Amino acid sequence: MRWQPPPAGAFDAPGVVTLTGQADAGDGRALAASVRVQVTPPVQERATPAGVTATFTEPGYSPDGLANGVLTDKAWSNWRSGPKNPSDTLTVTLPERRTLTQVVVHFYRDGSDSYPQRLRAQVRDPQGGWVDAGAPVDVPTGTAGAPVVEVPVPAATDAVRVVLTAYPDRHITASEIEVFAAAPGTSSDASAAGISLDGVPLAGFDPEKLSYTVARRGKLPCVTAVAADPYATVVVGQPKAGSRTATVKVTSEDGSQSRTYTIRLRR
Repeated sequence: MRWQPPPAGAFDAPGVVTLTGQADAGDGRALAASVRVQVTPPVQERATPAGVTATFTEPGYSPDGLANGVLTDKAWSNWRSGPKNPSDTLTVTLPERRTLTQVVVHFYRDGSDSYPQRLRAQVRDPQGGWVDAGAPVDVPTGTAGAPVVEVPVPAATDAVRVVLTAYPDRHITASEIEVFAAAPGTSSDASAAGISLDGVPLAGFDPEKLSYTVARRGKLPCVTAVAADPYATVVVGQPKAGSRTATVKVTSEDGSQSRTYTIRLRR
């Protein structure tokens, strides 16, 4: 399969972009081909981690608990007898490189303010080094509940870590680390791009017009349709001898909208 390069800026705005190319038929022939690519504004989704590690964990706890989906449990602690650690780092590794948007750290109140003084988010670069994703962020204390700290992380990476700087002689406990990444959005478009009868485009078709009457003699045609959104669902009800009416129902990709077109075949 060979595709023609898209025009400059083709994917800069939401919409549907059609690319053309050629497919190898396997017998020496080249067949014309086309593909429709949907462009949507990105949405934010929680990225599923491949693993979570910590520079130190109190015995009886595991950093894996920081990704169990529970936002209020005591999942991780760095308490130790004697002098407390001045700093510890929590690292979340992703299965693949993603475009991140933010990291959200849910701390846990362990009888008192068992929170760090500040934190800093870092991302792993393609060479395996760590670079700051922004300035350090102070963690609030004295709150009624455990603080939740949101840190913007506008970077493409396969791992992110949070460096925690402790108060003197104070341990740190946390419930969850959520890593969010950009993901394709879903469309609510439930319009048809075209309707055909035996391969011939329906005359006067308008995506906003839902009812049509067509003069037709002889054998009832096969009705086909294409949705404006390549990921929308199209269900065609073929005409029958009794009603001589065809229907085309388009359901949007996100399932929120549907539109039904009716084609009446008049003798």
